[in-house]
Amino acid sequence: MKKHVNTFLVLAILSLPTLGQGRLADVEKKTFPTSEDIEIEGEVGFLEVPENRNDPESRTIRVKYIRLKSLAEKPEAPLVYIEGGGGLCTYMAEDPGELTYWIELLEVSDLIFIDRRGEGDQSLIYIWEDELPTDFFVTEEAADLHYQNMINASLKTFDERGVDVRGYNIEEEARDVNELMTLLRADRYSIFGFSFGSHIGMTAMTLFPERIEKAILAGSDAPNQAFNFPRYLDNHVDLISEMVKADDKVNQDVPDFGALVEQVMKKLEVNPVSVKVRNPLTGKKMDLKVGPAGMAMILRLDIDDYNDIPILPRLFYSIDQGDYSLLTWFAQRRIVYGFAVPGCGVNQYLASGVSDERWAQIEHEAEASIFGNVVNFMTGTVKDIWVPNTLSFDPAIPMQSDIPTLFITGTLDCRTPVDQVEETKKGFSNAIHIKVKNAGHEQAHWDGEVFDEAIPAFLRSRPLEQTDFFYNHVKFIPVKGKAKGHPALD
Repeated sequence: MKKHVNTFLVLAILSLPTLGQGRLADVEKKTFPTSEDIEIEGEVGFLEVPENRNDPESRTIRVKYIRLKSLAEKPEAPLVYIEGGGGLCTYMAEDPGELTYWIELLEVSDLIFIDRRGEGDQSLIYIWEDELPTDFFVTEEAADLHYQNMINASLKTFDERGVDVRGYNIEEEARDVNELMTLLRADRYSIFGFSFGSHIGMTAMTLFPERIEKAILAGSDAPNQAFNFPRYLDNHVDLISEMVKADDKVNQDVPDFGALVEQVMKKLEVNPVSVKVRNPLTGKKMDLKVGPAGMAMILRLDIDDYNDIPILPRLFYSIDQGDYSLLTWFAQRRIVYGFAVPGCGVNQYLASGVSDERWAQIEHEAEASIFGNVVNFMTGTVKDIWVPNTLSFDPAIPMQSDIPTLFITGTLDCRTPVDQVEETKKGFSNAIHIKVKNAGHEQAHWDGEVFDEAIPAFLRSRPLEQTDFFYNHVKFIPVKGKAKGHPALD
């Protein structure tokens, strides 16, 4: 009898998800209120894991998480939200106003927010304290050279601090998610990844397919798509140009937005302009020259945001007329890229790398684009000098998956455009692609009908009534006179 009991225990243990190298720490039960006076039971704590799982002497780092209990009597598999951008998302549970948006999903399943490893760790931030080169925003070559200098200096600093930057890649991130869910005793779970969070989500789907119930991937790029094609930006300028032509008021002064952009870029190439911005470290005013590379960087970061698109005709029109007030605002917003290196962020993007074939195509397109290869500034700049990192799978191979997956893309998203997502979807045998008209990269999954109706239906395995949605009308700001509608005009 004892032998049979022991055999049963062994089989039971082997059937559980494999425990990793992490542990939960400082776990605290807590009630999370919404702005509508709904109280959600949950817990907040930290996942403690090795910075680099491949190094037995690695230091231990902490990753914050919050688990919220579902309002459903019989909830679906827990849903893990993985943020893009800065990587912090637990604040969404701790802010009553933010948490209110998630009620419809909480009525389906438990919800877990997990911050990205390294975010908020000051030892992973390198600050450039010397003078910013005066031509940093002038040419692509100058921007690349300065960033390479920052990277070399940052690697030395990180090493002196005892930071192992090899531990900040998509595989370690995916293992954090999977390990957290194991420690939370969830055999299976679903993933909701936005932007770079989708990159991590697809990595988890590759490594742990038996654990993933469903996947929601918004503004998504696959591991083989980390580096963007320059044509995406060129095509998006053409798209915005068509939208401007359809605007009866703005098109009187800007009949061809694409031609205006090209004209301004050529002017800046011949005569870069000088604007006064504040040094983000010292607060002191400094002169900053802006050439075509700086203008391309601004455009690349703001052209697919629904909130910024309306002011773009006015921005380029004002520059063409010799008024640099709007340009100053945008330059101030983006100058931070010349002063800081995020030790976690750089490696996360570079960890998936770029195939020789894709890079050759990128360089070919960059030669013909008026924006050069600015779409890959930072990643392309340092891909050959950052600490090399290997993954346990080849990210260059297009992903194949039979996990039920919901892709969500805005038609005004040029970082992860609809066509690219359609290419990724070919490898998914059980996928749906929602397209949200007039939504940018940041907005598609926040569309009310998508977030409140389509996503819950998908998680409940119910058929979707529609896959095409409409976000909002784009109202361009007049290019002349006083105007409102954008922070740059305040």
